[in-house]
Amino acid sequence: MTRILVLAERPFRGLRSRAIMAEVAAALRAEPPPFLAMHVAAEVPGFATAENEPDPAALGIGRVVLAGVFTRRAELERALRVAARARAQARGATVETLCFSVEREAARTDAPEGVGVLDSATPLDLREHVTANALLVWRVAAAQRIRPFPERAVAPDPALAGALPDGKLLGLAILGGEETARAIAERGAAMAALLAPFRGWPVLPLPVEQPEGPADDLPATLDLAARFLPGSPVLLPELGETRWRRRHLTPARLKALVARCASVVATQDLPLAYAVASGVPAIGIALGQDRRAASCLSSLANELPAGSDLVFPQRDQLSRESSSARA
Repeated sequence: MTRILVLAERPFRGLRSRAIMAEVAAALRAEPPPFLAMHVAAEVPGFATAENEPDPAALGIGRVVLAGVFTRRAELERALRVAARARAQARGATVETLCFSVEREAARTDAPEGVGVLDSATPLDLREHVTANALLVWRVAAAQRIRPFPERAVAPDPALAGALPDGKLLGLAILGGEETARAIAERGAAMAALLAPFRGWPVLPLPVEQPEGPADDLPATLDLAARFLPGSPVLLPELGETRWRRRHLTPARLKALVARCASVVATQDLPLAYAVASGVPAIGIALGQDRRAASCLSSLANELPAGSDLVFPQRDQLSRESSSARA
């Protein structure tokens, strides 16, 4: 019996990865469960785990699946390398992608080493159009199938939403990190204008990233609310407790929180995708080099609820003049 090997970038790290990997496990429905290559030994639902760069022959691999979002070029090339090894070791081994995306460094226009292994993919199952374009630029010959953000179909779990007050709530999710902070600082006037209609609304943070990680979106979300929505109460303060957040916030519960919002403003794609699925106006903000909000809303353009928008905030005049002076 041949087995399936799933290759992903740091799987189950953060809610987005957890949501995608749950969709991957459901789509594969394999028995025995697929192997999932992991950086660290851990028990994860729906998979048996293997070392990060395993020997496909030793595991009896006949099918390799690249899954989820790749942001780092080295991680993408590792996955391509393992897939090529499986093809070489087992004649007839297949390679495919599932819920697959490339972003940031992984999506550079120069082709990653070993990308030719995807020419024979059956099929290329993609989450969004930006990845489809990247694969065309890399001259990958396989046919593409785009299923926009399939992880948004998860059934909502209302366990946390029941504690929310009645009335209009603003869902907010802002990616952490220096790049986002700098971009917001340079666009104060545009950000203030964007958020002005929501003054006085209770703010519901919708964190997606790994707590206390370099891109943790909870501190960035709270900072934005404090600066541009002073006086707005912040709901679910328990989210600030790392253990509580890891234990209680799941993709299904996040979707239920999103569904209680009257509007969602985010740089993060998962809350925006959940908003679209729930009929909630989704306002995406594209800041710096991160384009996940743009990728999400453009891929779901035919399904956007009324009031949705994709915003590219303009830099303040002073910031533009400073950049011109440095140039």
